[in-house]
Amino acid sequence: MRKGLRKVLCLVLAVSLTAGLTGCTTYNNFKNAFFSDGKASSEKTIKIGIYEPMTGQYKEQGKEEVAGIELANKLYPTVLGKKVELVYADNKSNMYDGETAIQELLSGSPSVVLGSYGETLTLVASDYIKATNTPAITISSTNPLITVNNPYYFSAAYTETRQGDALAEFAYTSAKKDVVATVKAANDDTATATIKRFTNKIKNLTGSSKSAAGNFVIPADSQDYTETIEKIRSSGAKAVFVALQPAAAKSFMEQCVKNNLTHVLFLGTKSWNDKDLLKFLKNNPKLHAAYCVEQSQANTSELSEIFLDAYKKEYGEGSEPTGNMAVAFDAYVMALRAIEDAYNKLLDSDVEELAAKAKSDGEAMSIRSAYQKAMEEGIPSGTHIKDALNNITDFKGASGVINYGGNNEPTKSISINHIQAGKEMPVYVVE
Repeated sequence: MRKGLRKVLCLVLAVSLTAGLTGCTTYNNFKNAFFSDGKASSEKTIKIGIYEPMTGQYKEQGKEEVAGIELANKLYPTVLGKKVELVYADNKSNMYDGETAIQELLSGSPSVVLGSYGETLTLVASDYIKATNTPAITISSTNPLITVNNPYYFSAAYTETRQGDALAEFAYTSAKKDVVATVKAANDDTATATIKRFTNKIKNLTGSSKSAAGNFVIPADSQDYTETIEKIRSSGAKAVFVALQPAAAKSFMEQCVKNNLTHVLFLGTKSWNDKDLLKFLKNNPKLHAAYCVEQSQANTSELSEIFLDAYKKEYGEGSEPTGNMAVAFDAYVMALRAIEDAYNKLLDSDVEELAAKAKSDGEAMSIRSAYQKAMEEGIPSGTHIKDALNNITDFKGASGVINYGGNNEPTKSISINHIQAGKEMPVYVVE
């Protein structure tokens, strides 16, 4: 009877969650659809660990991600009837301090860890995350080494290489550019991988290997792009993927204007979401440029509207959130959703049936132990939460639609901002 009642309760939760994602129009409806009844239990808190650089070289980026998490926590402070406690670990933008910070954070047994900004800092944490079976979500790090051999580390951002696919689709489908060239700095391995995806995608879209007119590499010590600009002109390229960081990309396009190479579409990754570079593009009406972003107001959902409304109330109507803040907000909400989903699945499970399917007596004992502990504490284990994260699909977040579908790297929509004749054009979304 108890199991049957749980099945009914889980069905009611699933129906209300579906309704919340598709039809509710208020924050309270959304909150109720996602996270219990909002009444916190005084018996035990659920800990969410924040592993970020709050001091040191990356402190500004780390504070952005923390701000997104804290904004989400302010809106959704409970899950499973328990208060969510944010536990902070400052990795100080340093890999050695990061190692100490992640060990101290994990010693407190958080249910999920969020962070870190900085791929090296995230990689430092990876082995400890895996060893303790603690699910973690990195917000901005996209190095595939973080997730590829670690089933417990998830990424909430799309990979760098997938931007190549999105930019190629925009160039060919929206901007009608069928011949492209690429520019990158020497020894930039990430750019090499993204360029490969870009050129392969454009070849597939056009059905012609000749659509990739040239891949041009700039020496690391060079700031004179004249030779490369002339090669691009001679190649006949109609779009140029400039895989350079913002300052170098700005310098490159300044020299393109000076050398009258302005008939092409310039393409860039999300690193182009830089105030100085965007100001330059808007002040040069001869230029036509497009770049990826993590979050766009054109990519709307109920959660994105909740996020933007909360952000404006917190920081003022004239301010704009960064992409990392939006992704951090999503990471926190997904963590709570996974905790909720994992626990309700446990309620409806037959532990003896699961133990009977175990490959060994030790595994069966672990299954029973994890189940008993979850029932006693009212908190699912890290493994259960990891499995629930794996199963998240069609999460309509503030930063786009996220699908894991059995993986820990997301299939995620990408928004492309488009500037032409000094004006922002309609946002293009690649699903």
